[in-house]
Amino acid sequence: MSTRAEWIWIALVAVFWGGYPLVARLSGFGSPLGSFLLALLSLAPIGAAVFWSGDTVAPTGAQLWPLVIAGLMQGIGLLAFVRLATGELEASVAIPISDVAMLMVTTVGAILFFQESITAQKVVGLTLLVVGIVLLRPA
Repeated sequence: MSTRAEWIWIALVAVFWGGYPLVARLSGFGSPLGSFLLALLSLAPIGAAVFWSGDTVAPTGAQLWPLVIAGLMQGIGLLAFVRLATGELEASVAIPISDVAMLMVTTVGAILFFQESITAQKVVGLTLLVVGIVLLRPA
């Protein structure tokens, strides 16, 4: 995949994952049923992409178990995130802090589990993420 295409995917993630919590907050419906509906409705564009791409090759057993665990983790995270996004804290505080904390877990996890390099740039980036959380936290 070209670098340009990757930036387009990054922009789509930013717009849709950055925007859906704000739209969900409009509902004011933060129960597990709200999370279930979000997850269920998210299958529509995913199913359309599978149908459009024609990619119906099933994962192997070695590929399936990480997908099962990741799916369960995603579900638990969605439950917590929807509750947070529709909760009492301001959206401009709660949502970015949880997003930034997620980025920190992903970065540190990639370094630990995939032996990715620790660079000065990553250390500065993680430090700035921590500073962002400190500055955004409720007073």
